[in-house]
Amino acid sequence: MVFTETQLRSVVSMSRLGRYEVVKLALEWIEVIKQKEDYRKLTQAELIDKVLNDVTMNIVTREKIDELRKKMKKEAKP
Repeated sequence: MVFTETQLRSVVSMSRLGRYEVVKLALEWIEVIKQKEDYRKLTQAELIDKVLNDVTMNIVTREKIDELRKKMKKEAKP
């Protein structure tokens, strides 16, 4: 499901995060998950929808993003 503009405004306004924080976290979350094989097959619209849903529903947090980045760095080192 792709958010309509009205739905997106509603979801962001109901979020405990401010709208700029939602955008910032969404961008960081995209950087992390687009490297995973499961998400490479999604269209841009599907990926954006997934990320916004994860951020606004508190499925992902700054701590989780930081934790996954550290894990990915460790895995990338030879």
